[in-house]
Amino acid sequence: MKRDIKGISRDLDDRRNNDIVYKKDKLFKMFNEDPDLKDVLGVLEPKPLNEYLDVDNPTEEELKIRQEIIEYNEKIKHDQIVPFLKLNGLQKEVLNFVMFDVRDDGVDYYNDTMKKQYIEVMCVVHEDDMETEYGIVRTDLLDYIVRDLLCWTNALGFQVVLEEDRPYILDADYYSRRMRFAIKTPNLVNKHMGRNNKYDSFKF
Repeated sequence: MKRDIKGISRDLDDRRNNDIVYKKDKLFKMFNEDPDLKDVLGVLEPKPLNEYLDVDNPTEEELKIRQEIIEYNEKIKHDQIVPFLKLNGLQKEVLNFVMFDVRDDGVDYYNDTMKKQYIEVMCVVHEDDMETEYGIVRTDLLDYIVRDLLCWTNALGFQVVLEEDRPYILDADYYSRRMRFAIKTPNLVNKHMGRNNKYDSFKF
């Protein structure tokens, strides 16, 4: 058998070439388009810069206020919907996050062309921002919205089933709920190739 990889021509922009990339892209759009999710996350808007009375000669007080605004805007620039699970080095500002990822976890016992895939979602909330106007703690409210979006949906091609939902304490400042959703999906490298690898050649 010979492998011909010299003339590789991959379309790296096409997210449909890889089912994990495709599903993560769909999830990212789904979460970002939900107004309730962003509202409960507490997505903060940057402050407008203050104006100087004399543009050419700002006062010390005006410069100090300008610097405080710039520092605040920098602190809140972090993405709060994140397509990977990262627990270390969370920001110390009062910000909340929805983190998610997709992983494969074994093939069907009777049919190895089908695999079990998991979507893992973490709703991460700063301890100073746990209370909401609804009388529900923020981790539980974010958890509810994510479950409402994903439970039993076919939006990712195959039905999504919730298997696990647990609370976690991440560190001294953050609380979390971690959900695990399962999908049974075709075990393909490329959706057009089936059980073959396109670089293999059995011609001698």
